Amino acid sequence: MSIVVFANPRSRANRRDPDRARHFAKILGETGHILLPASSDALASEASRVAQAQPSIIAVYGGDGTLHWTVTALVRAYGERPLPPLALLPGGTMNVVASSLGILAQPEALLAQLAADERAAHPPAVVARRCMRIQDEYGFVFGTGLISNFLEEYYVKGEYGARRAIWILLRSILSEATTGHYAKRIFRRFCGRVFVDGQILPWTTLLGLGAATVGEVGLGFKLNHRADDHPGRFGVLAIHSSPLGLAWDLPAVRQGRGISPRRAWSAVATRLVIEPEEPETLYTVDGDLYRARGNLSVALGPALSFVRPRIG
Repeated sequence: MSIVVFANPRSRANRRDPDRARHFAKILGETGHILLPASSDALASEASRVAQAQPSIIAVYGGDGTLHWTVTALVRAYGERPLPPLALLPGGTMNVVASSLGILAQPEALLAQLAADERAAHPPAVVARRCMRIQDEYGFVFGTGLISNFLEEYYVKGEYGARRAIWILLRSILSEATTGHYAKRIFRRFCGRVFVDGQILPWTTLLGLGAATVGEVGLGFKLNHRADDHPGRFGVLAIHSSPLGLAWDLPAVRQGRGISPRRAWSAVATRLVIEPEEPETLYTVDGDLYRARGNLSVALGPALSFVRPRIG
């Protein structure tokens, strides 16, 4: 087994095009095969078999959620052993990890490149990136407060895409400036204590709190502008401003300069401990939503390598 491709059969892309997996298998030919685990248990079993077979490359077809679940299963299966290079085949609603790393190749084109390189025994060029351990999961973007509230509203109707995200953003700002009813859902603040590498932050209420090893959060906005500062740390962002104050920072965030220090605190770290006042905390890992009771922990995860495509 040389190249293995994990794909989520329940993803929107695969439901729209159920023949995609067969097309991928045809591109791979004898160089690899496709895995379509239909549940978390099936994913864990497949990951264990892959770890024993030791493929040269593992590809993931889907969005950030599929990547997050697959990386979690693989890290658990491999244990202390390093994972082989990961090839991102973007095909989900959110693909911020691939976008942040400059992986813009079409899935079929990248898969064809991988198959050709495998036949020629040509090792791929890679880019290194750490992941994070959030509770017992592994991912690249963590957020609570505004970040998770926005996603909760984004998913509520089952309609996805840039137009809906922009509509929520504009409606939230308009609501905050007028009646405030809609804005209350989006701008619910996090209340509690936050420790960054053992040091407590001075704010006990925050509009949003995030940590990431990649810069983008969607729509080209590079909210986590410290994510690339240090290869052995993740970026931390604590937003303490008013909601309307953030509107001034939208152009800077789009350009990768981040939110003004007057409205948000940022740093790089290896550990984040969150002690919420509320009994339950809504948070996100790579676009998937979770609810936790008690404290939350974010720590540096293992180093991973991602295939850098030769084609655009």
